Amino acid sequence: MKRIGILSLRGGAGATTVTANLAQALVQVQKNVLVVDAVDANLLRLHLGLPISSVEGWASHMCANTDWQSAGFESPNGVTFLPFGQLPLHNARQFEANRGPYLAEILEALGRFEVGDNQDHWQLIHLGSSDLALLEDEAFGYFFDTVLVVLTPDAACYSVLQDVFETQAVFNDAPVSAKVRYVLNQYQPETEISRDFMLVMKRELGAEMSPVLLHRDIALMDSVANLTTVQQFAPTSQAAKDYQSLAFWCVSQLSAIQCVS
Repeated sequence: MKRIGILSLRGGAGATTVTANLAQALVQVQKNVLVVDAVDANLLRLHLGLPISSVEGWASHMCANTDWQSAGFESPNGVTFLPFGQLPLHNARQFEANRGPYLAEILEALGRFEVGDNQDHWQLIHLGSSDLALLEDEAFGYFFDTVLVVLTPDAACYSVLQDVFETQAVFNDAPVSAKVRYVLNQYQPETEISRDFMLVMKRELGAEMSPVLLHRDIALMDSVANLTTVQQFAPTSQAAKDYQSLAFWCVSQLSAIQCVS
């Protein structure tokens, strides 16, 4: 089994979009994929075929100590999915107060599952920006084979990145830091500012930055409006090609890690 945590350093960088479309790309290369949405905005469902009116999710079951597996859903295109769901205010407070233990419980339970050929079983966990603090805990970081941090090539994201370098131990001393890789999203090669920040981030992050650049593509916005992924909505688009490349890169990265270990 392979497990990837995916998060953004700031809202709007695109971790939700990356999670959904990477999952679909992995399915297309014959991987069994389970996605867990651990972000209370509950937006990942819109990429994977759940109707806007759906409020069911694993978080409410966790708060009520009931069977969270019943919240599972399979997208029309083969991605198994655990949506976060929508929580009433009192449950939202309860969940945030116990976020670390709840996430650890579900990740530990999912680690015991075997779906089909275990070597082809992948889990993608959509995390929130605040979960960086959890990743500093060695026991929590142990749950992941790699953590993809989604960046955008702009001044705001670069500023947040510098702040994180200075304040978050996860990028310095925590054991999980060796597992962190960066993915540049919403790249616009036609603009000078996007090219400049791409080059600066590539220089500073070096081998920790994925060579796959995810281009800004209107097809991504159109696909989520149609409650699906870009591979299904616009299979010949630049974005679909980007995610296919990202999936192959993830497979090669985690295969290399397995060989070393």
